[in-house]
Amino acid sequence: QGSHSAQVKKPNPSSSRLRMGMKRQHDEVTIGATASSVLCCSCGVPMVPNQTMRCAQCLKSEVSIIEGITRQVALPRCRNCGRYNRPPWTKAEPESRELLGLCLKRVKGIGKDVRLVDASFIWTEEHSMRIRVKITVQKEVAAASVLQQTMVVEFQIVNQQCEDCQRSFTPHSWNAIVQVRQKVPHRRTLCLLEQLILKNDAHSKVVSLKQTPEGLDFHFTQRSHAQRFADFVGSCVPEQQKNSRHLISHDANSNNYNYKYTILCELCPICVDDVVHIPKNHSRSLSGAAPLMLCHKVSNAIRLVDPLTLRAYDVPPPEYFKRPFPVVCSRSHLTEYMVLNVELSETVQAGTPARHHVPGKGKLAVGDVEVARVADLGVNDERHIVRSHLAGVLKPGNYVLGYDLTSVNVSGLDSTSIEAQHADIMLVRRQYKNKHKKRREWELKRLEREKVDGEEAVDDEADMEAVKQDLEEDPELRKGVNMYRISDQNPQQRQQAADAGGAAAEGEDEEDEDAPEVPLAELLEGLVLQDESSGAAAAEPSPAPMAE
Repeated sequence: QGSHSAQVKKPNPSSSRLRMGMKRQHDEVTIGATASSVLCCSCGVPMVPNQTMRCAQCLKSEVSIIEGITRQVALPRCRNCGRYNRPPWTKAEPESRELLGLCLKRVKGIGKDVRLVDASFIWTEEHSMRIRVKITVQKEVAAASVLQQTMVVEFQIVNQQCEDCQRSFTPHSWNAIVQVRQKVPHRRTLCLLEQLILKNDAHSKVVSLKQTPEGLDFHFTQRSHAQRFADFVGSCVPEQQKNSRHLISHDANSNNYNYKYTILCELCPICVDDVVHIPKNHSRSLSGAAPLMLCHKVSNAIRLVDPLTLRAYDVPPPEYFKRPFPVVCSRSHLTEYMVLNVELSETVQAGTPARHHVPGKGKLAVGDVEVARVADLGVNDERHIVRSHLAGVLKPGNYVLGYDLTSVNVSGLDSTSIEAQHADIMLVRRQYKNKHKKRREWELKRLEREKVDGEEAVDDEADMEAVKQDLEEDPELRKGVNMYRISDQNPQQRQQAADAGGAAAEGEDEEDEDAPEVPLAELLEGLVLQDESSGAAAAEPSPAPMAE
C-alpha cells in the first residue's frame, strides 16, 4: 500500500499534460459547437447577435452613413492659367494625385466618425467641366459593427480668375519693371538673350512683356522678382544696372508709401565679330594689347582676340563700363573674300602655352592667308596677303568675311597706333555658300510679347536668322539654348520643297560639304503641331507663356 500511495501522490507529468491538452481541446470544440445565434428582427435570418439585432443586409438597407456627405461640389479653376483654387492656386494635371487630394479636401462630411477608405476617378470626357470621383467610406454603427458604403461625388468646375491673371489683364498692375536696352542698330543680343531666358525658365515670374524699338520691358508684381531677373541678365550679358523708383501714393496717417520700381539694364554695345579700338591707357592694363582687337565672345565678360598673335584678353563688365572703348566696325561692314592660299606660321613660344587664353579650342592658328575680294573677281587681279588667326580653319577655295580697314573712318581715334599695327584687312569668320537653301530641321521658341501703343512694329526676323546661323556654327553656344525638332513634311510637300530648292540653287556654286549642321541628338521634342485640315505637321513655334 505504501508503494501504491506513492504512485498516487506522484503522478506522471507527461500524462497530466496530455490530459490538460485534451481538456483544453475539448473545451474549444464545445464552445464553438454551442455558439448561440439569434434571428434578425427585420428579416428573420439567423445571425450572430449584436447591439442592433439586425443582420448585415438589413443594416446596409436601413442605415446610411453617406447622408451627411456632399454629392455635388463646386471646384474653382482659372481659365487662363489652368490652376485650381486650393487655396493657394495650384497647378494639377488631369486625374493626378494632386487633383484627387484637392477634390477630397472639398468634400464635407468625412471626419473622425466617417473614415475615407478608398477614392478613384471615374472617366469623363476630356473637355468636360465635371469631375466624378468614386469614394468608399466606413463607419462603426454599433459595438464591433462597421458598415462600409460606396458613393460617387461630382465636382463642377467653375471658372474663376486668379489674382495673378487679374493683375496681368489689368493695366498698371505691376510694381517693378526691368528695362533691357542696348544702343546698337540690331537686335541679335536681345534675340539670344530671349533664348537663354527660355532655357533657364527665368520668365516664370514675368507678368507681361512689351517690345519697344529700344529693347524689351519685363513687368513684375514684386521688386525681388525683378531684381532676381536683372541679376540673371547680368550673368548672361555684360550690363550696367541703374535703379529708380516713382512714388504712386502716400498715406500720411499710417506713414505708408507706395512705389513703382524701375531697373534699367544697359547692355554692353560690343557684340561678337566687332572690331574695337583699345586706347593707350587701357592697353597698359591689358598687358600691352594691340590697338585694334576682335571681339571673339560675349558672355559674363568680353573676350577680345588679337588676330595677329592669337592672344586673348577678358574684360570684366565693371572695368569696361569704367573705361569703355569704342567700336570701329560691326557686321554691317563685312566684305566677302575668296581664299587663294594658306600658309601656317611657325611660332616659338617660351614655356608652357596658356590654353585658357587661346580661343577656339585649338582650331584657330595664326598664318598668312592670300585672299581676293569676291567683287573684284574677273575685274582685276588684286590680291592681299593677310596675317589672320583663321589660318587653321581655312582652305584654298573657301569664302571668308572680313573688314577692309582702309575704307573705315577712324576720325577721333589714335590713327598713329592703328597704322602702326599694319592691319589693312582683318578676317573674321568663314562664309558657307548656299547653306540657307536647305530646310532646317529645328526651330526656336519665342516669348509672348505686347506691342506698345503708338509705336511701329519691330521686325527682328533678320536678327533671328543671324542667331540661328551662329547656333549652327558654334556648338558651345547651342548648349545654352533649347532647339526643338519640327515634324517632317508629307512626301508631296517634301518633293515640292526639294524641286524649289534645286531650281533656286541652279546656276550657283555647289554647297560646301563641311557646312555646319545641328545634330538630331541635340534637338528636343515638343514642337510638333498637327494641322487638322490637311493632316500635315506645321512648323510654327508656339510662344512661351508668361507667369501663371
